[in-house]
Amino acid sequence: MSRILILFFSPFISLFLFSQNIGYTKKVLDTLTSTYFSGRGAVNEGEKKAADYIANEFNKHGLKNVNNTFFQEFNYPINTFDGKVEVSFDKNQLIAGEDYLVDASSGKISGTFKLVWYNKDNAPSKKQLKKLSGRNFFSNKFIVIDDEAVEKENELFQLLKLNVFGAAGIILIENEKLTQHLSSTFNDFGILTVKREKINRDYKSITLSIDQKFIRDYKSQNVIGYIEGTEYPDSFIVLSAHYDHLGKMGEDIYFPGANDNASGVAMLLNLAYHYAHKEPPTKSILFIAFGAEESGLIGSKYFVNHPTIPLNKINFVFNMDLMGTGSEGAMIVNGSIYEKHYNKLTAINKRNDYLVTINKRGTAANSDHYWFSEKGIPAFFMYLMGGIKAYHDVYDVSKTLPLTKFEDSFRLIRDFIDEL
Repeated sequence: MSRILILFFSPFISLFLFSQNIGYTKKVLDTLTSTYFSGRGAVNEGEKKAADYIANEFNKHGLKNVNNTFFQEFNYPINTFDGKVEVSFDKNQLIAGEDYLVDASSGKISGTFKLVWYNKDNAPSKKQLKKLSGRNFFSNKFIVIDDEAVEKENELFQLLKLNVFGAAGIILIENEKLTQHLSSTFNDFGILTVKREKINRDYKSITLSIDQKFIRDYKSQNVIGYIEGTEYPDSFIVLSAHYDHLGKMGEDIYFPGANDNASGVAMLLNLAYHYAHKEPPTKSILFIAFGAEESGLIGSKYFVNHPTIPLNKINFVFNMDLMGTGSEGAMIVNGSIYEKHYNKLTAINKRNDYLVTINKRGTAANSDHYWFSEKGIPAFFMYLMGGIKAYHDVYDVSKTLPLTKFEDSFRLIRDFIDEL
């Protein structure tokens, strides 16, 4: 083919390759958020299935592994809900995930219980509650705690939330959105969060069945691969994203976690493909998909305490989470700590007009970069802003994730890594 034809077709070739990357991104998102992976948590081995998938992608892209495996295993405790989860008020059935959540630290419970309502207008004194609890008044009841217009530091309502008065369970009322989390401990009573419009002051009883299982030593793993640098193989840049999410709540409800953080994994895999097939890096790049981030940054802490390469060989860590939006730019955690690197990143962005803005903040223990910077290793945590508000709920799905600035964020991170 002549030079003229090559020049003529080069934009189309670029577009084809570009669309392939987006196609790959959507495939990763659709795969990791599918029912097969059960929300990438402890139930149904969802987290393990996701780790296997990522390791297979690392292998397909030609990444090398350490000690003849892509996995770094570790254990941690986790509370789960692997069976029946049903809730109704006076025979009015609620929908799990949409109308209510079982709190991550709830215990196993089933039966029908009377409701006792407390709000700012009818809250008794601690002395009265203590007297009632001494008579086992709350032992077969659920306390509904309506703390609207109550000061956050109100001691009585804090004691109610801790269930120090021995109720069978407590119900918290949520005015806005339901947001789930994980817990490494559990209580001996039931805990629910219910949307305000789904609970009526006239309700007299709750009937529920919550199957709960505490796993003391759940086996998880980090997924680790690397590409050797062409000039400085003993100097490493770490690219990371956590792959775990919130798993299941009952037999039918799971948390897909498209933006958090299948999007970060998709970015990680795109970068792995790029450096493996298109642009070999001058320094070695270590790709880490961390497990158990949602349980308290456990996988990254384990890696830092049991590194597969010497920590003093790591030049920089770039951690990615919530990469599916971007209409309002990006945030760089540790940007105000590592000003030199932040200025480099913003200069690249200004030259290429990738994102509308790149904000910065100080240190925060809000993702897997944290343990590295605590060890004195320069580390950024980048997340995108704007767009959908789905987060830690059943609505964080692949089909509604806009990927507004995914492509430009890829270019920004690539250019930054290249300059490192």
